[in-house]
Amino acid sequence: MFSTFRGTAPARLSATKQMSLFMAMVLAASGMIGTALAATDSDSPEQTATSDRGIYQVTIRPRNDTVPVGELHEWVIRPQTAAGAGFVPTELVFMAGMPGHGHGTTSEPRVTEYLTDGSFLVEGVKFNMTGLWNIIVSVTGPAGPDRVVFELTVRNRPVDVPNAPTDWSEDELRALASLWLGSLGPVPNDPSNRLSGDPRAASLGQALFFDRRLSKGNDISCATCHDPKLLFTDGRPRSFGSRETARHSPGLLGVAYSKWQYWDGRRDSLWAQAVTPIETPGEMDSARVDVVRYVLTGDGYREPFGELSESLSTADMLDAKRFPEGAGPYASDEGRAAWSRMAAADQERINRAYSDIGKMLAAYVETLRVSPGRFDQFSEAMLGGQSDRATDILSKDEIAGLRLFIDADRTPCLRCHNGPLFTSHEFHNVGTGMAADESVDFGRWVGLRAALLDEFNCRGRFSDASEKQCDELGYATDTDTELGAFKVPGLRNVAETAPYMHDGRFTGLHDVLQHYRNPPNTDEMPSEILPFELNDQEAAQIVAFLSTLTGVASGADQ
Repeated sequence: MFSTFRGTAPARLSATKQMSLFMAMVLAASGMIGTALAATDSDSPEQTATSDRGIYQVTIRPRNDTVPVGELHEWVIRPQTAAGAGFVPTELVFMAGMPGHGHGTTSEPRVTEYLTDGSFLVEGVKFNMTGLWNIIVSVTGPAGPDRVVFELTVRNRPVDVPNAPTDWSEDELRALASLWLGSLGPVPNDPSNRLSGDPRAASLGQALFFDRRLSKGNDISCATCHDPKLLFTDGRPRSFGSRETARHSPGLLGVAYSKWQYWDGRRDSLWAQAVTPIETPGEMDSARVDVVRYVLTGDGYREPFGELSESLSTADMLDAKRFPEGAGPYASDEGRAAWSRMAAADQERINRAYSDIGKMLAAYVETLRVSPGRFDQFSEAMLGGQSDRATDILSKDEIAGLRLFIDADRTPCLRCHNGPLFTSHEFHNVGTGMAADESVDFGRWVGLRAALLDEFNCRGRFSDASEKQCDELGYATDTDTELGAFKVPGLRNVAETAPYMHDGRFTGLHDVLQHYRNPPNTDEMPSEILPFELNDQEAAQIVAFLSTLTGVASGADQ
């Protein structure tokens, strides 16, 4: 059922019934996976079953009796003997996978606590999509090892559609509701950024976003690669800073809903991402000290920055001996040497001010929202019981493309592109890791490790979050860290944001559909996907549907 099992070995439980156990929960993916942002209901969330050998009974349930998709949540396991007596197992393993798609979860949970009723708490569980899941609980107790297999069906929220059209199934209407932009909740607050949601920070971040003087040559800003007139992309196959980069610039509309940034997820927040290109060689090329000095001494920034950050004073930054020009950990050879000679306390002050600059930029980027398209008008009419009006909003081909898109038996589109932003925000290998010159982009395999090592990550000393608020980083698994796995892009405005894929290799959506109809799958670069069995007309209908996701860009008049 599952092609590969990997993960850390389960730890033995202590006599005090407390444990810290990495769960062997990761199963290799042979199909594409996705998430839905809305909470879901499920069939029989609490279940009790007898183990394969009949020696144990195990009860499992989600701790809050709901199964949210694409969100970390908790489960409770209660092991008992066949006679119903509770016991403390010496080994307890929780695994999950989808028998229909051959993949597991994208988190690596831990058994973290013994509860007073003889149960054990499992934290960090994340289901990636709706459908049939198998949960496997392996127990080693007084009668030896055994396992129990449970079935759990996770579904989209039920919807009450007045005068529901008879030619649309309940599952189709549920899928429609889950994709409708009206189901998107408010922008989540980033606990690692104390300035998240602060309009003062957003205003200052907006000015910084368009300021070319943040770059070494005073010629590149954040907006160079994220142009509002191009829906916060740059229209290039590969972005161009001081030189061409290796990847395509993703759009920023709605990006605040994503827990990982960059194509490979090498940053775990918007603010950690925002400070990275400023000092990256080949992008903006600046030195960290110079950026902080510019912001702290510039007439337009000095006062508002000082109101939001107490990291450094203007007088401090005028001391060139303490804060040498060009110094930074990623600067030139001379700049790195100057950085290494700085006092550790002064490096700390610079880093804190620099992280605050990123937090202000992030506060602005959080305000960039997607706007509804004709698809949302159609969905609103359908869900409101106005199916006759809905058919006047989309053409027959667009509706046919939509129904193909949400038909899990015909296409796997929803495995990755689901939720109101049409993205799972996860990482998958769709056969694009190898370039035409046979060079390989390692993708998420490197990205996760970079995020864990980043000094500005959620658990770092410049974060404003508690450790518990950084669970996404703490439970991140390398399930999807195969070579060539990249973050799933959202499909909002996709018809207007060519080219496509992480390296911009496809100029049009028809090329993308052709790729999925005939995906590469070699020993050198295996792919997660199987060919889409679509004829030319059906492929064209899906492309037609994707054009209905175009809205009016928030902030496009900047």
